[in-house]
Amino acid sequence: MAVGLLWYVIFSPVLLQQSELLNMNRILVFIPGYLPGFKSGGPVRTVANMVNALGDEFAFSVVCLDRDLGDAAPYGSVVKDQWKQQGKAKVFYIKRGLFGVINLISILRNTQFDIVHFNSFLSFQFCILPLVMLRIFHRKASIILGPRGEFSVGALSLKSFKKRIFVAGSRMIGLHKHVIWHASTEYEAEDIRRVMGDAAFIRTAIDLTMTGDEIQPAPRIGGGPLRVVFISRISRKKNLWGALSLLRSVRQEVCFDVYGPAEDVAYWTECQEAAAVLPANVVFTYCGLLQPLEVAPTLAKYDLFLFPTFGENYGHVIAEALSAGLPILISDTTPWRDLEQTKLGWDIPLGQPDRFVACIEECCTKSADAYDKWRRDIRQWAVANIGNQAAVEENRQLFKGLD
Repeated sequence: MAVGLLWYVIFSPVLLQQSELLNMNRILVFIPGYLPGFKSGGPVRTVANMVNALGDEFAFSVVCLDRDLGDAAPYGSVVKDQWKQQGKAKVFYIKRGLFGVINLISILRNTQFDIVHFNSFLSFQFCILPLVMLRIFHRKASIILGPRGEFSVGALSLKSFKKRIFVAGSRMIGLHKHVIWHASTEYEAEDIRRVMGDAAFIRTAIDLTMTGDEIQPAPRIGGGPLRVVFISRISRKKNLWGALSLLRSVRQEVCFDVYGPAEDVAYWTECQEAAAVLPANVVFTYCGLLQPLEVAPTLAKYDLFLFPTFGENYGHVIAEALSAGLPILISDTTPWRDLEQTKLGWDIPLGQPDRFVACIEECCTKSADAYDKWRRDIRQWAVANIGNQAAVEENRQLFKGLD
């Protein structure tokens, strides 16, 4: 058994790109969830959009789990334990447990790559273990690590003791020495410096979002309830409970629809209890999951996106909401700031719930014509500013000049 496993690790047929695409930088991407999965939220869409935008210039190879976030069973539609083409990338779907670790080690030993791009700081299987293996094998490659919001104050406050211990230990042993940190925004760059020190070498490349030419914002129904939506994973960091608490103080008619996987079952129970005591003028509906292609047209049906998150490195769903011409009411813990000045919505400190309530009430009383013009203006801004060539160029430069 042991000899067989050793043979598998050394000679497993995961060799890739030895003779093909030799003139392209070969980028090995580690991410826990990838297509056709979607429950991990923004990182899946971000990496998929990056591959789609740059896949003709770089040879992307993606390593991910063989199942979506929280699923007990693997995907039925993909080939596992070997490289297969998925769009513009080769993808290797690995199992959990021992054989997944064996496959991961084999990939690191036998695959040809120039750059390794991690999309988590805290994932054991998709960052910590492969990073340790790279050090052991002395593989020569540039290492880029995007913490994807894990360094925000809100994210670090959850299970903070364990996270502080790991951060201190990793810095002590130099695990992240010579790592290039990928920040989605300058705000995340500040988070990285706060956690990893001022000497951290950081490159900033904003997450890519596609605005879609076909999106048409739904008109506001005059005299009808305000249609408010929350789309995200249901976890403490995303703060659905906080959104429900805010709505308890709203006196106007509101329909509040929630979409997303219940990642944290205990937390979802708390949210259901909070929804049960909402006043009669607020109608709460849990609408289940959305496939990625359903997100933008769904957002376009609503009047307001409510998202009092504890922290986002980028906030992919915020960009999608703006792309759907949807005003946004969010916390000031994301890089989307000064929204009232740009007339896109509001970003408000979580400690000021009365201001959240006042903004919702303002939306409720705005005339249908004024609301429709507002939405058209937001959509126009999004088309001009989100997913443009400058954003693509930032992502291109992330992988340039690393020799």
